[in-house]
Amino acid sequence: MIVLAMFLSGCSGRNEVVIDVAGQDYEFETEPVARPDGEPFRIAFMDLGPPIESSYLCLKGFVEGLQTLGYINESIDFSEAPAEFFAYYDFVLSHDLGKYVSFDDEPYMIGVGDDERIKETLVSESESGALDIVVGTGTDPGIFLKELDLEIPFLICLATDPVASGIIDSAEDTGDDDIWALVEPNPYKRQFEGYQKMLGFDRIAMMTVNGMDTITGNPLYREKAGELGVKIDEINFSEEESLEEDYYDQMYESLKNADLSEDDAILFAYGTMDDASAPELSGYAAEKGIPSLIGDGDSISEMGGMMCLSCFDYEGYGNYASMVASNVFHGQKAGKQPCIYTSSPHVVLNMTTAKNTGFVTGFDLLRGVDRIYR
Repeated sequence: MIVLAMFLSGCSGRNEVVIDVAGQDYEFETEPVARPDGEPFRIAFMDLGPPIESSYLCLKGFVEGLQTLGYINESIDFSEAPAEFFAYYDFVLSHDLGKYVSFDDEPYMIGVGDDERIKETLVSESESGALDIVVGTGTDPGIFLKELDLEIPFLICLATDPVASGIIDSAEDTGDDDIWALVEPNPYKRQFEGYQKMLGFDRIAMMTVNGMDTITGNPLYREKAGELGVKIDEINFSEEESLEEDYYDQMYESLKNADLSEDDAILFAYGTMDDASAPELSGYAAEKGIPSLIGDGDSISEMGGMMCLSCFDYEGYGNYASMVASNVFHGQKAGKQPCIYTSSPHVVLNMTTAKNTGFVTGFDLLRGVDRIYR
């Protein structure tokens, strides 16, 4: 195992990212290089629309990672870029990045009715040589790109389990020289165990969406609960219900009708609470004296969710992908790059919600909290 340290630019609030790479010693090409014909490498960025906070952070980490490596003009101050996916992408396009890389004129959003046009565009660009690499965030973009079978490599970040979803064969062998996917070992299990150790619960309610197991990590929550002897009371919704206009009203009603009298906390898994519904859902839980725990999304905690213990370093994922991309630009195969990345967990706490819940925030707890919202 080797440890790679990369210094970030801008005002990210973090001076150093440490990355553990398991397996044989591995080196990254950190000297910028252009295409053999002297033109910049052309990059496409893909997400499942609409993009969420994690997508923005991954894009930010990728772009600023390229800048740190020297692929993007160091004179561009990305700390001035808006903290929103589309606005950030527009900020990137509005600047002269230099002679090494360029980005497609739009970020490609699948799942919002434009998939056929995106397929045609990517196939045409890859076959003509106008596009060199695609970077995608999430399970669906990974599956989409694999089925598209382009003539260029693609890199996938933020896929919950790229092996189980069939994007790659394994973390040790992706099965395709043109496919790379970042693998975060057991983040949902680590998160659940972290919550249990912090709160000491032996019974917990969990709000989930069924039919999205390759994205949500719900089976891993259940598995870890069984290992710890924790009983889960689930409040379930179907994937179809989660797409209905009154979904959040349904969630609120289900929460009010649920018997939470024996539950020590409630975990809102991915696909349930979001920024907009956080004040109402976490507010109700607080009235009942039940801590609201967030499966994914620091911004949800900022908007009202009591606590988010995140085992996902989204900005770090993008930063790591920029180093993988550099190796690809140097002629290495995407599928031969190391996939495993282990994030350091961080804790976000909404102090107002904690107070309304009656949750005791002692010194030991606060010492382990990375960010507090009031």
